[in-house]
Amino acid sequence: MKWMKVFKQGLNCILVIFTLFAYSQPVIAKKVEPEKQVMSVNSKKSVEKQTEQQKVLDSNKVNINQAGIEELAEKLNGIGIQKAKAIVEYREKYGAFNSLENILEVSGIGPAFLEKNRDKLIL
Repeated sequence: MKWMKVFKQGLNCILVIFTLFAYSQPVIAKKVEPEKQVMSVNSKKSVEKQTEQQKVLDSNKVNINQAGIEELAEKLNGIGIQKAKAIVEYREKYGAFNSLENILEVSGIGPAFLEKNRDKLIL
């Protein structure tokens, strides 16, 4: 009978240890979660910053298939209102430009213009 008492005490000790171990696991997981959240917040801020930087870069670009006369004349080097108007008229007559090189088909627009503005032009 004494061995049964020792056996019960041993089982109780194992049960207590197991219970303590089981309850300590969520605490460890909760401690890790905030660090992950901080990383995700930092990652989100980084992505937002990159997006803002991309918007600034894109704001300097001109979509030759959508820009109006004023935007073309203002943002592109080497053209004024008349050449910008010619670009818009060409686009209205023949449809959207399929490549940047198609802008060379517009009267008054030459290779020098394209090279000066290639980094600003998008489709």
